[in-house]
Amino acid sequence: MLELSGVTLSFGGVYAINGLDLTVKDGEITALIGPNGAGKTSALNVVSRFYQPQEGSVTYRGTDLLSLPPHRLVGLGVARSFQNVALFANLTVLENLMIGADHVRPAGLFANSFRLPRHRRHERLAKERARDALEFMRIDALRDRLAGELSFGDQKLVDMARALTAAPTLVLLDEPAAGLADGQREWLSTAIAEVPRAYDASVVLIDHDMELVLGVSSHVVVMDFGRKIAEGTPQEVRENPRVLAAYLGEE
Repeated sequence: MLELSGVTLSFGGVYAINGLDLTVKDGEITALIGPNGAGKTSALNVVSRFYQPQEGSVTYRGTDLLSLPPHRLVGLGVARSFQNVALFANLTVLENLMIGADHVRPAGLFANSFRLPRHRRHERLAKERARDALEFMRIDALRDRLAGELSFGDQKLVDMARALTAAPTLVLLDEPAAGLADGQREWLSTAIAEVPRAYDASVVLIDHDMELVLGVSSHVVVMDFGRKIAEGTPQEVRENPRVLAAYLGEE
């Protein structure tokens, strides 16, 4: 589904990513783990088209992503949540999620301006997708709250729900568990594990909660100083000496 080959990204001579090869398969949850500054979020930023690498290629179902602007990705099925949530504070939770479905059968400027039937159909579809995502994430009670009034943990759940509203085939999750209470973390783990089945989508996950990451992932890639130092199943990564030394720590 997604393939990064030889991706290199540097800022002023400092490598954020150095020759990264990464493959994400259909229906899999792939985790990127590693210390702070390892290049994990930079890799997502390259896939999301916020960063342009100096070398390498990124293809998604055969399409060259590096030739596309960021706004084109959602139409291809790529959606993302953010490490620092990017919600519209003065809109309700439901309205924030509806924006996530704005690309699905858009009505166009003329129909929207005069609220023609096509506009109303588009709005109904967006609301339906938003409500489904709210129910899936178990945050339906928040739908009429202003996003700016929510706790950071609730905003993280809303941010992930908005990504799911986009009807994605690939979901990029950047530290979705950050700021969540223990009960929310337990549910988030269940929700992420259910995404491939419920949405027929693959997931790329970054998080420092190793219990969550190793519990839901089918494939784990470990980065350190911009390079991939190991990959494999969660069990293989747990037992890898390089990973223990660089990140997980030795008992």
